[in-house]
Amino acid sequence: MRIPKRVLAGALALACSVATALAGAGSALDGHPSQTRYVSNDAPFVVFGVTPTQLDLHSETIRLSFVATDRLEQVNVFPFVRATPGGPARMKALVPCGPREAGSWDCTVAVADLLVELEGAEGQLGLRIEAHGDLHERGEHSTVIVTVPVRRPGAHVSG
Repeated sequence: MRIPKRVLAGALALACSVATALAGAGSALDGHPSQTRYVSNDAPFVVFGVTPTQLDLHSETIRLSFVATDRLEQVNVFPFVRATPGGPARMKALVPCGPREAGSWDCTVAVADLLVELEGAEGQLGLRIEAHGDLHERGEHSTVIVTVPVRRPGAHVSG
C-alpha cells in the first residue's frame, strides 16, 4: 500500500513541530550544533537530521536520517572535511543511500578515514546529499549540505 505524499508530509511537519516544542534551543532534537542547508529542494526528499550532531576525532560513523515523500531513484552522499568553515574541503567518494521507496530511512556513512585528514585539529565534517526523484525530470533534484563540528575528545561546544 502506498502512503500519499500529503500524509507523509503532514506527519513530518507534525514530528518536526513537536520536536521543536520539546527540544528548546541547543538540544540534540533540533540538530544543534550541526547545521542543515538546502541548496535546492525539488525532489520528494527531506533531511530529518544526523546522529551524532557533533563528532570527535575518533568517531567512526555518522547516521543520516531522511524522509522520502515519494519514490527516490537516487540518494548519494558525498562526505567531506575541512579545517575551517568555508575553507577548502577534502572529499571522499560518494556513498550510495538509495534508491528508496516513500518513508523514513537511515543511512550510515563511514567517516573515520576522513577525520584523520584533519591531522588532530578541530574542524567540520560535511555531508553533501544529492537526492533525485524521477531521473528523467530535471526538476526532481535536491541538494542539501549538513555540517557537523569535529572537536578534540573532551572539548565542549559552546552555544
